[in-house]
Amino acid sequence: MDLWAGTGKESRVSNLEVVGGIPLVSVIGTPRTMGANLGQRFKPHLQVLSQYLMEQLMSAARAVGASITPKSLREALRTSRLASAALEPSLWMEIESMALAADVPEEDLLLIHGYGDMLSTYQCKVPPSSSTYLSLGSPHTDTGLPRMVLAWHLDPSLLPYITLLRRIPSHGPASLSLTLAGLHPVAGLSEAGMAVGANELRVTDGTSGQLMSHLIGSVLTAPTLDDALTRMQIGPRHGGAAVHLLSTGGERITLEMSGQHQVRLLDPFQSSPRVHTNHALHEDIAAWTSPVGEPTSKARLESIASHAIDATACSPSTIASWFGLDQRSGMERPTRFMTQTGVSPDTTVLMIIDPAAKSLHLRRGASSASLDSVRL
Repeated sequence: MDLWAGTGKESRVSNLEVVGGIPLVSVIGTPRTMGANLGQRFKPHLQVLSQYLMEQLMSAARAVGASITPKSLREALRTSRLASAALEPSLWMEIESMALAADVPEEDLLLIHGYGDMLSTYQCKVPPSSSTYLSLGSPHTDTGLPRMVLAWHLDPSLLPYITLLRRIPSHGPASLSLTLAGLHPVAGLSEAGMAVGANELRVTDGTSGQLMSHLIGSVLTAPTLDDALTRMQIGPRHGGAAVHLLSTGGERITLEMSGQHQVRLLDPFQSSPRVHTNHALHEDIAAWTSPVGEPTSKARLESIASHAIDATACSPSTIASWFGLDQRSGMERPTRFMTQTGVSPDTTVLMIIDPAAKSLHLRRGASSASLDSVRL
């Protein structure tokens, strides 16, 4: 389903630079200037997407007996405005201006920003959005530098909204992030040498507070790894996730978080490969995750870990092939990943981040694009 079809409106993001089959949108200036530009550029997209996600959320909430209306949902989202503004005022000003320019209520943008979190808040029986994280230390990459990978296995209806966003603020580090129409970042790279990626977790203790995507966005504005870690741990939260940080020097951190609990995973051998998907690895967080799990999560972890454990001098194209995105073979033969998980490469967006080089590699799907590179 293409949510854009049938609106009778012309896309404002055509004729832009495309990286790996994904539009690259750049904004520069103050938070309000950047927000206004994003709101104008994505206005039809934001209006259609927010309406679609509201209908999806209300349906899922009613299925578990929650009394929910557009008014009550917006009221629930309104409570997170103060938390978002206190965490990172510049990002909140950007969202305010984005909403005004797009003629969309701020709460509707927050719904796009934190849709998965609200599914947890309302205890919906909907699996988390699928993603596969991989970290490779210097002994395992072709550059001899640490690398972060996030493969986002999307609902096909959301593919038209995938956007690579380059933010060049007047104050603070520039960044590149993988978003839904400029909102809901799931992975990114900052000029301060920080890479971040997240695997959504469906949790049972979600409560009014921070949106995970806003925490991830705040990491991309942080000047140091320590500051980014402090920001990530602010709660409580509407939902949960495993969030991964990687510095230019190869220091990496994984936090598993539910609405009201958090654990930093032990990582004694930081040069060894690490893989994470959409289930908690620490028992203290697993206790707060929903019994409605993501059915391919463990198979995806096992498939990618089986490649990574023996990896040496891996190039981005080699990593892409592990996810069925081999440019040489395309869809001609099934990969181990496809066979073991049933996840289609055509609904996968792959981001490979090299924080030390301040560059990333990106590809959407197996047949529509190549694996392209872009520098911050």
